[in-house]
Amino acid sequence: MFSKMQKLILAALLGAPMLAQAAPVNLVQNGSFETIAGGQSGVITLIANSSRLSGWQVGAQGAELRHNTVGQASDGKYFLELDVSKNSSVSQILNTVAGQWYTLSFDYSNRAGTAVNSNGLGWSVGGAMEIAPELAYNRSKGNVWSHIDWSWQATGSSTTLSFYGLGKSDGLGTSLDNIAVTSAVPEPESLALAALGLFFVGLVSRRRKSA
Repeated sequence: MFSKMQKLILAALLGAPMLAQAAPVNLVQNGSFETIAGGQSGVITLIANSSRLSGWQVGAQGAELRHNTVGQASDGKYFLELDVSKNSSVSQILNTVAGQWYTLSFDYSNRAGTAVNSNGLGWSVGGAMEIAPELAYNRSKGNVWSHIDWSWQATGSSTTLSFYGLGKSDGLGTSLDNIAVTSAVPEPESLALAALGLFFVGLVSRRRKSA
């Protein structure tokens, strides 16, 4: 039979995996737009298919990266607008696991002092189009950030994530920042503890049978 101390150790090993927190893994590269070639203050205009914005494919109408211009970023220094002269898009291919659930999160804001119908933001994950809730008129002098969390289930080993500027194409659009796609996965330590716990369960079972 096991001693009292051995039983306590066994209980701790079996309980640890359930108490351990899952580590979120962000699949999005450069989700806050901080990695930009030739980064600078002010406004950075990105042309179609520009390679300056690491991790992202810039759409046909380009995009506008801003730093302390008509607002501040929600995370880091830079934020993105998808209406340079016309509505545009950015996209990125994510490595996913079929059947796995993920959570897309991001921050968005109407442009300050701009009509509500000039703003608008949509996104798609694997082709399914979604539209962000309409925000109230922004009377401030900068961004008023709102946050979205949206869960989805992957259907393949790669998934295209895209964001689109919506509303009136007039060069005055929604601000976007702090994009992440996460999936809760067990920490390696938790998996090791779980395996060790199963080993001890088997050992206890064998000792009981032989007693």
